[in-house]
Order: sequence, then C-alpha cells, then structure tokens
Amino acid sequence: MIDTAGYGKALFELAAENGTDARVREELELIGQALRENRSYVTLLDTPAVPTEEKQTLLQQAFGTVDPMLLNFLNLLCEKRSFYLFSACADAYDRFYDEAHNLLRADAITAVPMQERQIAALKEKLERLTGKTVILNNCIDESLIGGITLRYGGVQLDESIRAGLDKLRCSLSDTIV
Repeated sequence: MIDTAGYGKALFELAAENGTDARVREELELIGQALRENRSYVTLLDTPAVPTEEKQTLLQQAFGTVDPMLLNFLNLLCEKRSFYLFSACADAYDRFYDEAHNLLRADAITAVPMQERQIAALKEKLERLTGKTVILNNCIDESLIGGITLRYGGVQLDESIRAGLDKLRCSLSDTIV
C-alpha cells in the first residue's frame, strides 16, 4: 500500500514548483467527482486482469486534458494498483495546498440553512481567530433541532440544542436523589 500523505505532498510540491498548484487542485476535484459517480472505473483501473498499458490508455482517453504531471500521477497510481487510494492522495494534496495558501476549511452544521449575513459574520470571526482565510461550508442536519456545530482544523465546537440536551440528560442520570 502506498503512503497517501507522501504521494499527495509530492504531487503538491511538483505542482507548486511548476506554478500549477491551483489548476491541479481543481482538476483533482473534478477527477474525484467523476470517480465517485463511476465507482466501477476505479475497480477497473486496479484490477490485475487488465494490462497496465490498456488501463493507461483508458486514463489518457478519460483525463487526457488534465495537467500532464497529474496524468503521470494517475498512471503511477494505476501501475501500483492503488487507484482506490486516489481520494486519500487528493485529500493530502488539499491539506498541503491549504497550508501553503493559508486557507482553513470549516463546516458549520445547522438545523436550517444559515443566512448570508450569518455566514459572513461567522467567517469573519473565524478569520480573526485563526489568522487564515476561511472557506465556510454550511451543512444541514435537521436532527440538531437548533444551534450550531462547527468543525475546522481538527476542532469541533458543538453548541447545538441536541448537544445541550445530551449534556443535560447525562448530568441528570448522574444525579443521585
């Protein structure tokens, strides 16, 4: 099995050196989306039943317009029969890209969609707190009832009503009468 973090880092460093890191990031996202929609394609690219040269021809036909370095990367994953690890490599690439560009991805999970002004205020507060440019994604989870759960950079802040009720339930169950 390949070291996905190492592969993602190597791809990022090569792309950054060539000045194509933003383009490669966009192309990784598009390829990832295509692979999620066609999961059997990944299986085909990893199977030993199909010769590597034939699989590389298929890659050229499907993704021949991407950055040549990225196409070489896809061919390498195919040769190693590790194409199923593409998304882990792409995630590693994203982490290095975000770090190099001082970006922070955050998820604000709410019961109902946030208003634009709420998103802007939360984004601004996170940017002041972290010193990074924040890319905020609002996810909807109706089971929260209300409030917000915020996830960013390995941190989770849960100020949802559901979490409050769970805390109350635990404290009441620990109370001896």
